[in-house]
Amino acid sequence: MTGTGPARKVTGGVSAMLDRLNYIWRLIGTGIAFASFGLGGLFMSVFIFIPIALFTKDEATRIRRVRGVIYRAFRVFVYFLRVGGIIDSRFHETEKLKDVRGALIVANHPSLLDTVFLMSRMPDVQCIVKHELWDNPYLGGVMRAAGYIRNDGDAEMMLRQCEKALGSGQNILVFPEGTRSVPGQALKFQRGFANIATHFNAPIQLVTIKCEPSTLTKGSPWYAIPPRQARFDITFNEQLDMADYLRHEPRSLKVRKLTRELEQYYIGKLCNE
Repeated sequence: MTGTGPARKVTGGVSAMLDRLNYIWRLIGTGIAFASFGLGGLFMSVFIFIPIALFTKDEATRIRRVRGVIYRAFRVFVYFLRVGGIIDSRFHETEKLKDVRGALIVANHPSLLDTVFLMSRMPDVQCIVKHELWDNPYLGGVMRAAGYIRNDGDAEMMLRQCEKALGSGQNILVFPEGTRSVPGQALKFQRGFANIATHFNAPIQLVTIKCEPSTLTKGSPWYAIPPRQARFDITFNEQLDMADYLRHEPRSLKVRKLTRELEQYYIGKLCNE
């Protein structure tokens, strides 16, 4: 019994040291990941996407090849985060994506990595991207080569781009919040996704993203990592068929109602998971 106290102190000291070493490694690994993400985007733009553009005349084929490269790069990136013990990620019910075509992929947006996780499971997906990324020296070339849609463009032009993507069977990734959510604050959806869905009767594939503990949230610098490894759970839920949804109501009312109902759906899902 006399050795219990000292032994406990030694064990506690070793545990604290290991936790500290783990924290330092995750901090270093996060820095490496951010640097490789930006430099990787620049490398792909110059050494992969330009040759693809030069040797692929058909626009649709060119964009599909570029997105295929992005898909594989994101899979490698997610694998590095997981195997390196930096950030864990688990994907649930991914089989629901198998036959999804010409749909909106709608997800909540708790972290900077949400797009990366989702696009690592979708090889040819259209994306509505915030305009700042188009002027980013590291990622701007990626945005243009992949043919993504700017979120600050003319509304009619955006609708035409969405119509073209949906009509060709592409899925469009949308975050209804418009920006990353703030931990502890209620979700607030904008109506843009509902306008697209009701305008083209596009089905909606619902996706929930849960991150515990929170990391890379809005306004949080990359180095503000949590004391323990963050885990992302990405779940592909049910699909809404807009052809049967709110069939007999005016479109303006559909938009408001759909926005409100999905906002409440996500609040309920995230609180109960």
